Amino acid sequence: MGTGPGVWMAGVMLAAAVSGTPTPGAAPPPSCGCRAAVLMDADTGQVLYAYHAYRQMDPASLTKMMTAYVAIRAGRLDRRVTISPRAAATGGSRMHLAAGQVYTELDLLRGLLLRSGNDAAVALAEAVAGSVPAFVARMNHDARALGAYNTHFENPHGLTAPGHYSSAYDLARIARAALALPLFQHLVSSPADFVRELTRGRRRDLYNTNQLLETFPPADGIKTGTTSAAGKCLAASATVSGTQLITVVLDARDRFGAARALLDWGFRYFRPTVAARAGQPLATVRVRRGTVPAVVLEVPRTVRVLVPEGVVPKVFVGAPDAVAAPVRAGQSLGTAYVWADDRIVLAVPLQAAAAVPRRPVPLPPLFERLWRSLFRYPR
Repeated sequence: MGTGPGVWMAGVMLAAAVSGTPTPGAAPPPSCGCRAAVLMDADTGQVLYAYHAYRQMDPASLTKMMTAYVAIRAGRLDRRVTISPRAAATGGSRMHLAAGQVYTELDLLRGLLLRSGNDAAVALAEAVAGSVPAFVARMNHDARALGAYNTHFENPHGLTAPGHYSSAYDLARIARAALALPLFQHLVSSPADFVRELTRGRRRDLYNTNQLLETFPPADGIKTGTTSAAGKCLAASATVSGTQLITVVLDARDRFGAARALLDWGFRYFRPTVAARAGQPLATVRVRRGTVPAVVLEVPRTVRVLVPEGVVPKVFVGAPDAVAAPVRAGQSLGTAYVWADDRIVLAVPLQAAAAVPRRPVPLPPLFERLWRSLFRYPR
């Protein structure tokens, strides 16, 4: 996978957000049989398909992607965690932890992502942040930082609660950020693993609830979720020839079939195409009071988009006519919009190719003569 989500503006404009219309030029997408769905390129965040993707819905255990993201980034995964009575008493899907048992945070992550343990979610929250409310506050902070603006969490496991919601698009953004963490990618792609309770040394085998890992060869993640309120949900990923796609289906009649069909459609009808290369000048902006009159704008890395066969992407630039010096090298000074068949498919920040210092302001002649005489500068 490529650079993490902080580098790219991944929120593209979608005419298809409600209707489910695909990018023109591709074959019609399969029916997802669900209340909401999205198909996204994991590398850039480009959306290939969306159906009610911004609708606020119950995310069920897809919540645990955010839990794992926060816990992994907090570090200390070798820390020993004593299971609290509160964690052990958590209902729903469980890792079957008992109060007083001891596991490493890494093993709790295995139980969280493979077995979908609600008890593991609470144990991780308490270990990482000291309490469930403090951990949930971190989840919400990080979700906003990732651009998941239609998301609010009330717990770390996804059991239905007032004010606990997300959207298919937001969950795909969260999945994309989490997949950029190598440990997360490794765990969610594992069909099976084991954990060890440390007080007695007892080993327990865990099996992934994501059936796509066994039935769809390109599959490499991510997470199932089911509650009576949310229905059957799935965040899934797969990789073919270096391209990784993410799909999220919410309240689906057949979540595994729907996810597989959308992923297969994406791989079948879209191909990677370079729209702009790193270091390629895309625009020039005048610099007021600079040591040079203008600065070149470029993209921070080569821009690759997925388009149907025969579609040639075009790049249009949105940037100011002029900026005031000084300008920093790498300073964001506009946006490159990648178009395919008359719609924006990706928006990428433009940056200054070089620094432009501010030009010294000359003194008026009278002050110049006074300055020179005071400090005995040669005339």
